[in-house]
Amino acid sequence: MIDMQLLNDALVLVAAVVGAAVLVAVAVVATAGFRQRHARTAHVRAIEKHLAAVVSEQSPAPAK
Repeated sequence: MIDMQLLNDALVLVAAVVGAAVLVAVAVVATAGFRQRHARTAHVRAIEKHLAAVVSEQSPAPAK
């Protein structure tokens, strides 16, 4: 028969490995989300700068 202490130790080990895997998966998902948000923000800022430059080129100079 399997020793009860050995069975408990194996169960704790499996639970620790599964818990660590879940923590790593959450960290990866969170990091990917932050990177994607940062990339979108940077891209939007570049588009805004480009549009501002286009508008300033197209607007007529004030007549004096």
